[in-house]
Amino acid sequence: MNNAVNILLYAPFIGAVLAYILGKLKQPLAFWVAEITGGLLFLASIVIFVTHSGVPIDIDYTWISYGDLKLPFGIYIDHLSIVMLLIATGLGLADIHFAHDYMGSDPDQPRYYAKVLFFIGGMILLVITKDLIGAFVGWEFMGLASYALISFWYFKNSAANAGMQAFLYTRFGDIFILAAIGLLYYYVGTVNLVELNHLADAGQINKIVALVAALFIFMGAIGKSGQFPLYPWLMNAMEGPTTVSALIHGATMVNSGIYIVARLFNFYAYTDALYVVANVAALSAFIGSTSALVQKEIKKILAYSTMSHLSIAFVGLGVGSLAAGMIHLVNHAIFKALLFLSAGAVIYIAHHTKDAWKLGGLVKKAPYVALFMAMGSLSLSGVPPFSGFFSKEMVVTEAWLHGNDFTKIFVTIAALLSIAYITRLWILIFLGEPRNEEIAGSVHKPSNLWIRLPLGILAFVTLLISIWQTDIIHYITGEEAVEEHIAWLGVFMLSTMFVIFLIVVGLYVRGLQLLYKIGSHHFIQIIHQVLFNGYYVEAMITWISKNIIVNALAKSARWFDSKVIDYIVDATVPTTYQVYKLFRVGHSGKIGTYMGQMVLGVAIIVLAILIIVKGL
Repeated sequence: MNNAVNILLYAPFIGAVLAYILGKLKQPLAFWVAEITGGLLFLASIVIFVTHSGVPIDIDYTWISYGDLKLPFGIYIDHLSIVMLLIATGLGLADIHFAHDYMGSDPDQPRYYAKVLFFIGGMILLVITKDLIGAFVGWEFMGLASYALISFWYFKNSAANAGMQAFLYTRFGDIFILAAIGLLYYYVGTVNLVELNHLADAGQINKIVALVAALFIFMGAIGKSGQFPLYPWLMNAMEGPTTVSALIHGATMVNSGIYIVARLFNFYAYTDALYVVANVAALSAFIGSTSALVQKEIKKILAYSTMSHLSIAFVGLGVGSLAAGMIHLVNHAIFKALLFLSAGAVIYIAHHTKDAWKLGGLVKKAPYVALFMAMGSLSLSGVPPFSGFFSKEMVVTEAWLHGNDFTKIFVTIAALLSIAYITRLWILIFLGEPRNEEIAGSVHKPSNLWIRLPLGILAFVTLLISIWQTDIIHYITGEEAVEEHIAWLGVFMLSTMFVIFLIVVGLYVRGLQLLYKIGSHHFIQIIHQVLFNGYYVEAMITWISKNIIVNALAKSARWFDSKVIDYIVDATVPTTYQVYKLFRVGHSGKIGTYMGQMVLGVAIIVLAILIIVKGL
């Protein structure tokens, strides 16, 4: 068992170094090192899953010891960790395999695969660590790697800016996690994730301290998982390769925020911070789903969809259901990785065309890709028997049973709109006639081994995994799934989705001209612009940062420099002159004057001594 743990800890980082060095010697070696390393990591995760006895793997280390100060760095692997390991390593391997063709013509493959393995290593470290300190290290590893991967094509200004934006937005949230670590260490005396849950269950933590720490940690989760208001980086991250988008939005980084809240679920329930989680997530789900309706780029539609569905998983946690939140995270990771890799296949086939409105008719040229993306779309929409139906219905049901009105309404709208934006996307890409001359002429043929194989595996996993939804819930939570489904709600969801589907299909059957006519109305154009720009949250953050924070600091610094520093510097000349004049009075050059000054000085000293002695 420890051998498998050691492989998970060290293999990704050793593989990253080897992929870069050997890839520089012979470029194809970079892929094969990454492929073998990814396979080894997935195999190690399977070994832990198969041989796990139910008792958590608990290994304690001390990272730093100085006097009474001891910073722990332990390993803790339970069922929750194992599920996250299987997601990170399994989808990571599929992503690496897919990249063989997608990144095959890129001259910087050694750098790419090294960063991908480093990224996967950061996620593994996060999910198997026992303490917030170790989790924070893994958290930061992912943040650094995501910056490097998003800005992989750094010679493009848009990619470089997107990487920097992702770095700054997520670092803003990470500051709060660092503050939570300090707060918990000082007031509670531990940052052990398991102990924090136990102390919360026993009511041995000050509620105010626990609430502040929980909200601080959630701020970090907001940054990593693209929740309101720190979600703009998630959309601009599409400047990176599509394989990077699949890795960030499906397998690893965006799931880390949900994982950390799930790991501290009892701690959050004790503080009542879950109320904040549920409401922020419901708002984020609504923003993501409505904004996805009007996007043009394939990857941006999927990015807003990621924001919406991660928020739906957060709602599950926020209304008090660990089972609902985690099962939707698992299902979302699989079908979203499938959708992003399918989008990558479409972009690869269509000569790197990303605008869905310029595509069309690809079902004839890539029928298998169309089929696999349709399966992912059905799962995202929540259509039975695909896995997304069971988890999304479970979250919505839990929200209606235990959430407030705001949460109920917004998460239900977000869930229903899923079928609208993903159906729109699939129809634009695959049906009708090609709307681009280059696509109408010739397309790249996707290979069976490198592109169709990972898509097919993910497509059938998202279909077949629905059979074991109850088993997965039991495995993660240790409890039997409680069937609290409201019959009328399930019927309402399915019937409403069917109506939305008919409306969307009807619009496109009538032709795109009808949509253009509807969209030409002034009021519709205003709504379109608001949704297209993500409710202008990025613009507001930029304005506040520039005009209030940066300019205010700059003006304050300038005022302090000109009014205080310059005044002090300028005042040295007249002050020095006055001192000079004062001392010059006593330097007349006459011996009598000097003798009188000396006698006066001696008299003052003697008088001071007498006063002191008398006082004693």
